[in-house]
Amino acid sequence: MSVPLLVMENVSTGYNSRTVLEEVNLKVYPDDFIGVIGPNGGGKTTLVKIILGLQPIFGGRIHFPSGRIKTGYLPQASQVDRSFPITVRDVVASGLKSRNPLFPHLSSSQKKRVDRMLDEVGLKPVEYKPIGELSGGQLQKTFLSRALIEKPQLLILDEPNSHVDKNFEQELYSWLNELSREMAIMLISHDIGTIAPMVKTIACVNHSMHYHPSNQISEEVLKVYNCPVDIIAHGPIPHRVLKRHDDE
Repeated sequence: MSVPLLVMENVSTGYNSRTVLEEVNLKVYPDDFIGVIGPNGGGKTTLVKIILGLQPIFGGRIHFPSGRIKTGYLPQASQVDRSFPITVRDVVASGLKSRNPLFPHLSSSQKKRVDRMLDEVGLKPVEYKPIGELSGGQLQKTFLSRALIEKPQLLILDEPNSHVDKNFEQELYSWLNELSREMAIMLISHDIGTIAPMVKTIACVNHSMHYHPSNQISEEVLKVYNCPVDIIAHGPIPHRVLKRHDDE
């Protein structure tokens, strides 16, 4: 088995004196595709903040066995200020961690990287548009491109299908399926029925974490884990998330 990118051992955290997550244990491997589910207020966003180094922990340990890793992050669309005067191209370029803050202009090689990224996702025609004029799908593509431009080892997506149409949602999931061959992915969602056929494993976060080493999980198991998430399934067997049919 490969060396984990990230290991969390008995991690607890919260805000002021209020504990939000406790005794969280998780290992993320280079080929993982983890679906993170759980109710609102259960700690999913706090878990992301811990991994990104934005939230201190009360106890436990988080470490990176192979050294610090490159992490890409796609925030919820609702967290983006669409009135901010910035273009698509500038958003994507802001993901370049290698930029020298003393020299704000991009080097020729960096410009080429931005151009390639914009071409790959089909954003070149709108590269100079302000983000306030984008559709929901274009906005998500813009910030996903920002997350991917440094070729992260771990990509974290927080509700990436919110505020987008079904056509883009299908395109997004197809894209993520390809990306999962190159990097570890952690996909946060409230809709287990949509993500289950795509992810490899499921972690339920509800003030603690219950890790399920499969993408198939029953409603009964969710109840035992105290994870009140609706299951949307198909097929003759009730209360079960199923694999895709062969002809899908």
